[in-house]
Amino acid sequence: MGRDVPSDFAERRASQDLPPGIFLLFASDMRPKRLDVLNAIEDSQSASISHDPLMIPIDREPKGDRGATAHAGDWVEILQWGMTFDLLGIAPGPGVGLPDIGYRFGCAVNVPDSHTGAMALVPGPHLIDGANSLPIVRAMLDLASHLAQTLPQVEAVCWSPARSAIGAPLFARTVAAWLSGGPFPALGLAGFAQQQGGRLVSEGLSYFVGQELSLTPELAANPVAATQLGARLVHEIVGTGRVEDARSFVTDTGISLMLTPLDDGVTLEVSLM
Repeated sequence: MGRDVPSDFAERRASQDLPPGIFLLFASDMRPKRLDVLNAIEDSQSASISHDPLMIPIDREPKGDRGATAHAGDWVEILQWGMTFDLLGIAPGPGVGLPDIGYRFGCAVNVPDSHTGAMALVPGPHLIDGANSLPIVRAMLDLASHLAQTLPQVEAVCWSPARSAIGAPLFARTVAAWLSGGPFPALGLAGFAQQQGGRLVSEGLSYFVGQELSLTPELAANPVAATQLGARLVHEIVGTGRVEDARSFVTDTGISLMLTPLDDGVTLEVSLM
């Protein structure tokens, strides 16, 4: 049976009014075509096409949705681990609007370098309310990793909640490590920036727990070490959940820290004890 497609589907996609998700970035005019996508999904051991608009006879299209299906061949619904995700922006249809990039990991500083848009992998409508839950994120990242390795010409992968672009090989390695029981891929699913005044703050952790880290200037004096510490804390907090009350944390090197939720409800201050 055909899935009902909202009448403003195409307009929402073009205007970037999409749920948080993963963007596959390509050089201009290099977005994969429909056959590339179908071959990539067929090559997967865990994913399959669960809805294909091109397979719906024209007389069965939902009334009033002709505009939404004008580019029906530029998206498909994919079933992964029992959950469905929409892949949008398949060529030669219009690409999804390029995401805002604030951080780059393992990719060129000019990424994205495209005038023809990106492809986006987003949770299906029934997953939106719980899209930040780890089972859904894990399924989406595993599917995105497969696509990034299988589709031709993927330059980088963007995780929109953190505005981060990750080189495809690095993305695949860190996702595989996490799914195998390794560390959460914090450098990519979160970004870190030095603020005026010397603090190091995270971006992206709030998608999971509603809080962002703020390392005091004393801890942030060495940006590399501070970023590593921030990544370790992101791994810890994503696994244990939101920090409601001040608590201590001892690093792998034996340094004692205090994690203190501030009154704004969003900032989690990290300081030396």
